[in-house]
Amino acid sequence: MTCGTLNRKKKEMVITLKGTKSMKKILALILAAALAMTMLASCGKQIDDAPGDGGQVPSLDGPAAPDNPDNPANPDNPGGETPDGETWNGLDIGFVEDNGIRFIWDQLTDDLKTATAELMNAIKEVQLSCDLTVGIPDNQAVDFLSFVYNCCMDYPYIGTSFNFSDTDGDGLRDRVTIPYNFSVATTEADAQNLTAELNQKLDEIVATIPAGLDDWHRVLYLHDYIVFNTTYGENARLPFTAYGIICENQGTCQGYSDALHLLMARAGFECTYVIGYSDDDSATHKWNYVKLDDGQWYIVDPTWADPSGQSDPDYICYDYFMIDDETVLIDHLAKFDGLFHEPPVATSMDRCWHKVMGYWCENYDEAYAAAEKQARECVENGKRYIYLRFPDYDTFLETRQKLTMNEYGGELRDILAKVKEETGSDVITNSYSVYPKRDDTSPNTIIITLKYESDSAD
Repeated sequence: MTCGTLNRKKKEMVITLKGTKSMKKILALILAAALAMTMLASCGKQIDDAPGDGGQVPSLDGPAAPDNPDNPANPDNPGGETPDGETWNGLDIGFVEDNGIRFIWDQLTDDLKTATAELMNAIKEVQLSCDLTVGIPDNQAVDFLSFVYNCCMDYPYIGTSFNFSDTDGDGLRDRVTIPYNFSVATTEADAQNLTAELNQKLDEIVATIPAGLDDWHRVLYLHDYIVFNTTYGENARLPFTAYGIICENQGTCQGYSDALHLLMARAGFECTYVIGYSDDDSATHKWNYVKLDDGQWYIVDPTWADPSGQSDPDYICYDYFMIDDETVLIDHLAKFDGLFHEPPVATSMDRCWHKVMGYWCENYDEAYAAAEKQARECVENGKRYIYLRFPDYDTFLETRQKLTMNEYGGELRDILAKVKEETGSDVITNSYSVYPKRDDTSPNTIIITLKYESDSAD
């Protein structure tokens, strides 16, 4: 099912609860049956409940809510890391570090921590079934499995069909049959090798972050790494996972978000994810939150930084880098309610990419100056993109008309003619393209693509 329009990259994965027998570990003998599991394209992960349990339920991120002062993240682990060998009530919780989910883990009730730890450990150990000490009520079963499934970012071998049963008839589901993707893993060793390969590559990428960068630029580095090294698509073996993005350089928005999450967590950031609707309410979408050194949470959507329909590998859109909830919900239709934990609240635009870069324009004069500055930088450095962002639609519209439309003067031509004369560049002063947003229901940004005489030789 395709989701979204206007050069957006979104697909939907549905997880179906099916009746299967529980097993203790993966066996090659069940490969044929496992290959029948439904694998559909994904943005955010969802689970369809078994018949009679209420149907399709989206995953578990919720509305804006304040941080919980009674349950803060561990100050000694600002990046959400869990020390090796850490336990909780006798349960290994190394999966918290594996998947960078400290922010989520710290909000769970004790009963949910027990159930989550048991199921996450079973998945990590590649068991085919898990008996829960604390059962999950029928009316929360779909949400719980969806929650756990969305947390399995470091376990790319997880499948998409769960069976969740009530073994003693007390109304609590206490046995989970765990599915795996047998097209890539038919043994425990196969599964663990996938995770090992993913983790090695994640560590290698984080190690390349230039020394001396502040938090903002470190996240930007990881964000741009993903966009510049990824092609959106479903032809990878695991396109709906972080593995597809990091190890195969191709994937969907599920993979984009999970990959950035794991990179930020390993770089020491407190981060989490959210699931909602994008600009198409028939499919889900997943994006990221990160806390910076100013103590504020910010939204990053790496998928929408890399929209389809752009053939230039150097193209990148920064409209969704370090923004707030109000801004993202201009064209992301919804942020889902959560049953077990609350997502962060992003209230600040102070670290928005356009503001940090000096491309935020309160009026036309500022837009003209920013365009002239960027045009000079582009021709001097072999770049071609000019970015402008505005606080309101009226300023955006005025700038688009005056700067880029002939009937209002097209003053960008004058800027480029001046820069060309000063620098000797081969920029074509009467040829450029503009990527304006559609209307005031989208971020008020303009991206100008410069063209050069040398382009005709390509």
